[in-house]
Amino acid sequence: MVRGMKRIVSRLLMLAGLTTLITMAVGLITYYLSTYYQWHNITHHMPAKAQAELQELIAAGQRGSDRYFELYERYGGDLPGVTDLGMIGLIGFISILVGGCVSVVLARRISRPIADVARAAARVSAGDRSARVDRGGVSGEVGELVDSFNRMAAEIQAYERERTVLTAGIAHELRTPLTILKGRLHGLADGVIDPATGEAHRLLRQVEQLSRLVEDLRTLAHADADELGLDQRRLRIDQVLHTAVADLAASAEQADVRLLEDYQPLLVKGDPVRLTQVFTNLLTNAIKHAPRGTLVTVQLCQRGGWGVVEVLDEGVGFAPDEEERLFIPFWRGAADKRLGRPGSGIGLALAAKLAEAHGGRITAQNRTDRSGACFAVWLPLLQLTE
Repeated sequence: MVRGMKRIVSRLLMLAGLTTLITMAVGLITYYLSTYYQWHNITHHMPAKAQAELQELIAAGQRGSDRYFELYERYGGDLPGVTDLGMIGLIGFISILVGGCVSVVLARRISRPIADVARAAARVSAGDRSARVDRGGVSGEVGELVDSFNRMAAEIQAYERERTVLTAGIAHELRTPLTILKGRLHGLADGVIDPATGEAHRLLRQVEQLSRLVEDLRTLAHADADELGLDQRRLRIDQVLHTAVADLAASAEQADVRLLEDYQPLLVKGDPVRLTQVFTNLLTNAIKHAPRGTLVTVQLCQRGGWGVVEVLDEGVGFAPDEEERLFIPFWRGAADKRLGRPGSGIGLALAAKLAEAHGGRITAQNRTDRSGACFAVWLPLLQLTE
């Protein structure tokens, strides 16, 4: 945008120069037209003998001789453009008028979209995040300025929406365990609940849930601020993936879901702990959405310079309008809310941020071969020289 603004300033300077040239050109044209008119008027009333003499003087290069001026003044009055102040004033007026009109038209064409951007920026700063500028037929640097502003406004609006969802999600996720803790602690304090019934262990599980949530939020905040310290090293991504699958084998068995692995040995540079967290979150999400008795497939293959980890379930997938919101912290799909599936809604968002911190990304799409969803982690592979 800064480069575009510099080009706009250059355009304005060019406009000022063009206006000056137009004004000068109009002045010169008006002057020569008036001179021609005066010359035509003089020769029209001049006797033939005087006309012949005047032409001879011009042909002989004596345009400025005394006789030339004598003939001119005798039949035409004052010399053109020298003593006729009215003519000079008329020429100046016409020049300024034409140059001014051209300047106004060009300046309005350039300044109108800039003024629209200024008004829209004022609306955004006042809280109207939906303010946009109509590009219309504007092109060039001013058009780029309009497009840049609209993109910025859209990003601000998306950020505000995510912040609202994040705030509401944090409040919701903290309220549930805190309410349970508060109620049970009151019961213990009032003697309603017997401490010997294992209540302390149940309360400890609630505290651990809160701790995990706070740790995930802290990691997410560091990732957003690009302050996530990664212990990156050369590693076999298939081995990290196999470890994550093995750790979730018991959870899959409890959910009556079978895990199928298909790996190609590939090298990446990454933090094994954080990558395990990425794979664990995706696998947990797949197991949660997989119907009982179905299969969750975990694949690893090479596509160009990328190692691609795919986690495929056989659930119902997600609605088309939900794809862009899958990685928003604390956002949960309508089906999850309706069926009361457990989860905070932060796992996918955290996995996406951790993948980005490794120079990769996560994509999501519904399967085409059957029902279900496919989440893919794209990580840059190590070159042989690295």
